[in-house]
Parts: sequence; C-alpha cells; structure tokens
Amino acid sequence: MEFLHKHKKFFILGLMILSFGLMAFTGRANYEQGVIRSSVGFVLSNGQVLFANIGNWFADRFEFLRNMNDLHAENTRLQEEVNRLQTDLDRLLYLEEENRMLAEIMDLYRHYADYDTVGANIVARAGNNWHDTFTIDRGSNDNISVNMAVLAPGGLAGRVSSVGFNYAVVMPLLEDNSAVAAQGLRTGGWGVVQGDINLSSQGLLRMNYIDADADLAIGDEIITSQTSAIFPPGIRIGEITELGQTAGGMRYAVVRPSVDFGQLSAVLIITDDFEFEFVSE
Repeated sequence: MEFLHKHKKFFILGLMILSFGLMAFTGRANYEQGVIRSSVGFVLSNGQVLFANIGNWFADRFEFLRNMNDLHAENTRLQEEVNRLQTDLDRLLYLEEENRMLAEIMDLYRHYADYDTVGANIVARAGNNWHDTFTIDRGSNDNISVNMAVLAPGGLAGRVSSVGFNYAVVMPLLEDNSAVAAQGLRTGGWGVVQGDINLSSQGLLRMNYIDADADLAIGDEIITSQTSAIFPPGIRIGEITELGQTAGGMRYAVVRPSVDFGQLSAVLIITDDFEFEFVSE
C-alpha cells in the first residue's frame, strides 16, 4: 500500500494510458468491424442487384424467343392465307379471261351473222412479235381449210395458212408475205394492203399499188375489196395514218390495223367460199 501511495501519480498515469489504449483498440476494432460490415453489405446488396439484373435479362430473352416463335407461327399462317388468296385470285382472273374470250367470240358471231363462221381460241404463237403466225384450236375436223379469212374484234386479222386435224396456223395481216386487195370506204380508191418488214414491228401495214386516180386521205377507213380472191368484201382492215410517194413515183399509204394484235386471244373463221369471178361487160 505504501508503494502505491508513494507512486500514486505514476499509477494514475498508467491507468490513464491503459484506458486510452483500450479506448483506441476498441474504436479500431469497431471501425474495422464497421468497415467489414459495410463491405459485406455492399457486396451482398450489389450482388443481389446483379443477380436480379441477370435474372431479368434471361427472362427478357426467354420472352423475346417466345414472341419470336409466336411471330413465326403467325407469319406462317399469314403466308398460307396469302397463298390461298393468290390461288383464288388466279382462278378468278382465269375465269374472267375465259368470259372475256367467250364474250369476244359471241360479239364476232353477232357482227358477222351473215357468214358461216367457226369460233376458235389462240393456243400458241410462233414468237412474241405482232407479225408472228399463231395457232388456233380448230382444224380440218371443223371444216377449216387453207386461205379461209380469219376475223377478230375490230375486223380482218389474217388468213389460214396451214391446217391439221384439230388445229390450224394463221398468217396475220402484219406478216411480210400477207396481202389483201383493199379499197377506201369513203371513195372506193383501191390498192393492196401488205405486211411490211419495216412497219410490222410498229404494228402497222403498208398499202401499195394505189390507183393513180384514187382519192385517199389520212383518216380514211380501209376495207377488203370486192375484187379480193379469198376475203369477203367490206371487212374492215384499218385506217390510213400516212400518205407518201416512192422515189419511182408510186403512191403508198401507212395503215393502222383495226385489230389489236397484241391483245388477240379469240378469232372467228369464215368458212364461206369467196372466190372472185371477173365478169366482163
């Protein structure tokens, strides 16, 4: 006790140092525990957010894939519906074309009711040009023969050039070797309408050997002549669009056909015999 009383100041100082030391140690421990707790809390909280975001990302991807599958199925269904509608449209267009062809043939029958005729459909073409020959679905079994006149909506289309049992080939007016005796409806001025290699690509005809005294003008309607050897008279051929004269002084005319050869699908064959017999006075 005497020792403590003698060294009381040192003892008190030591206790104070020890107290401050304990306080410092305790504060540091608490600080370190706080730091650890904060770090763990930070990691855990951010980990939760990270895993939540990953889960949401996978959920979004699965939803996206599911929607894509739904869209693919819907697209397949719509494509099938479009195909069905296209098939129906093609069928309707085919029937419409059939009706149009029948209507054209009936109109031809009515227009040329004074002649013995046979209707036919064009089933093939020799090429893509207006002046190319074409094949019809009528032949010798329908009493079709070579050089019979072939009519179409608008007027004269050509003549039969060859015949099979159930088909025939038609030479259109635009073909280079085609020729028909013709005359002007207004005045009777005559000439020969022919296919021309330089005009046929434009869908035009040339009228040659025009009578020197023929009164013809642009806009005149040209018809088959009464002097034609194979074509009945009065069938419309076309309209004059140009008049000219060759270097040798021969008159000629450019004629636009009354038949639309680009849209031709049905024709009418006149089976009457129109051989011309010249009778002298």
